Formats: sequence, structure tokens, C-alpha cells
Amino acid sequence: MNTTTLREISLGVDQSGKRSPAAWRTVLGAGAAAATLDLVYACTLVYFLRGMSPQRLLQSIASGIYGQESYSGGWATAAVGFAAHYFILIVAAWWFFLASKRLRVLREQPVACGIAYGVAIYVTMNFVVLPLSNAPFANKAFDLAITLPRLVEFGMHLVFGLIIALVVRRYWRRTI
Repeated sequence: MNTTTLREISLGVDQSGKRSPAAWRTVLGAGAAAATLDLVYACTLVYFLRGMSPQRLLQSIASGIYGQESYSGGWATAAVGFAAHYFILIVAAWWFFLASKRLRVLREQPVACGIAYGVAIYVTMNFVVLPLSNAPFANKAFDLAITLPRLVEFGMHLVFGLIIALVVRRYWRRTI
């Protein structure tokens, strides 16, 4: 029976004192990879579709905190949006990692579980976080209209979940 604690896992040491991959590096790597892919995709898409600059996109993320005032904050609010975006996906990776310690299926079926986790991230962000945020563009009602940009966004969330699940599976394969 594996009785290694979460503290030991996060520090990268098992009960025998042997070094193993540190959980925090795994979580940061998974979350950062998903966040970076999302920003590259989003910046590219909104630039070509709307001519929107990366600064404006990042201010849109920060508007969840600051509301409409985010758009007059320059690069300072853009930096908050950048940090918030990475924080959200790193926390999502951490939750998946914690669950994977207890639920073997998350380690053994990373593709299916990662895609399902991407759906969970999408639903949580679009139907819980955004409606509760200060973002002026957030639809406060549950709008289920299907549009091409929404389908692409949904598909990207599946990729984020998949990235997180595959990175976490790699961690567990290296520690066992």
C-alpha cells in the first residue's frame, strides 16, 4: 500500500528518501503548457477575426476582476489578466493531479479522462466563473447557442484537459 503523503509527493521525495519528480513541477508544467497554448491560440484567433491586440485580450481576462475599468489600465491590467489566466489553469492542473492520486482511472485512461476534464473546465469557466465575474462581456444567463467560435473554444478546452492528463500520467509513470 502506498502511504506516501501529498507533502512528500509535492517535494519530490518518497518514503525511502529516493528523489522522484516533484509534483509542483508537474502541476506547473501541465498548467503552464495548457495556458500558453490557450494564449497563443486566443491571441492568434482574435487578432485575425477582430484585429484585437494581445494587450486587449489580456485586459479582457482581467475584466473578470476589474470589470470595464480593466480596459483603461494599460499593460498593468493586461499583466493581471496574464497572471490570472496562468493561475486558473495551474489550479486546474493541481486539482487533476490531486484527484489522480486517489482515482487510478485518471492515470490509466488519460485520454478519455483528459477530454472529460476539458469538458469540466469549459463548463466551469463558462457557466460558473464567467457569470459570477465582473467581465462586461460575460453572459449572465446560460446561453447555449452554438457558434463556430464557441465550438473552437470548446475543442481547445478538450485539448487543455488532455495536456493536463498526459503530463500527470507521465509523472505517475516516472514515480512507480
